[in-house]
Amino acid sequence: MALVRRETRPAEITPFRTWGPFSLLEEANRLFEEVLGEFARPGVAYVAPADLYETDEALVLEMAVPGLAPEDLEVSLEGQKLTVRGQVKPAEEAKARRYYLQEIPHGSFVRSFTLPVEVKAEEARAEFRHGVLRLTLPKVAEARAKRIPIEVVR
Repeated sequence: MALVRRETRPAEITPFRTWGPFSLLEEANRLFEEVLGEFARPGVAYVAPADLYETDEALVLEMAVPGLAPEDLEVSLEGQKLTVRGQVKPAEEAKARRYYLQEIPHGSFVRSFTLPVEVKAEEARAEFRHGVLRLTLPKVAEARAKRIPIEVVR
C-alpha cells in the first residue's frame, strides 16, 4: 500500500468546482475537520483483547498485549473481580516523526472481569510469552466440577 500525502483543498467555494451527489457531504466534512482539527477525528483507545475460559481445575485468562513488557502491566484480584492495567507508551523518537498514518494506540488501559466462580488468589500464576499474558486462577474445591456416578436401578 502506498501512502500519499493528502493535498489541502482551497477554502473558498469557487464557481468552477464541479458538484456531484457527494460534493456537499465532502464539503461539510472538510469544514468540520478544518474547524475542529484533531478533535474531529475519533480517538482510538487501546483495548487489549482477551479470552476467559475454564478447565476442570482453573479459570484461565489470556490477553493479547503486543509491544508491552511485563513491567508495563499490573494484575490485581479483589474477591471475584480481576483487573488488568497497562500502559502502552509511544516510541521515544515520536516527537521527531511526521505521520502519514497513525493507528497504533497509546495510553493507559484497564480491563476488569467478574469471575464466574471463586478462585484461590494465593495460588494464581501469571505468565508472559510472545505478547500474551496468561493468568491461571485455580478454582476452590467447591467450585470444581464434580462427577456424579449414575446408578442403574432395576
